[in-house]
Amino acid sequence: MRIVCLGILCVALGGCSFALDESSGVFAAAPGKYDFLDCKSLSQRAQAAAAREAELSGLMERANRDAFGPVVSTLVYRDELNSVRADQYALRKAADEKRCTPDIRPQSTSLGPMH
Repeated sequence: MRIVCLGILCVALGGCSFALDESSGVFAAAPGKYDFLDCKSLSQRAQAAAAREAELSGLMERANRDAFGPVVSTLVYRDELNSVRADQYALRKAADEKRCTPDIRPQSTSLGPMH
């Protein structure tokens, strides 16, 4: 009975961390979150978000080397990675609306959305 309950708990908690695709990850960032920042602040936050995305991608790649790595990677890192990517999208959108210099660039990673 304990094993069944533990299995149901794992499935229930695991369902909270399924990855969003590129278009639906946009909704993870609050609308207008960066509307009141100037171009310099947007650039600084974009650089910090790009660094965090690179860090999370590295952690996920390292976790995927182990036997249970993909599970750990999905449960632990995927939600935060989706959140960082949504923030990057919101930062790019705010920078475009303010007509800032295009120094906010999307960083390509080898990790795609998980379905």
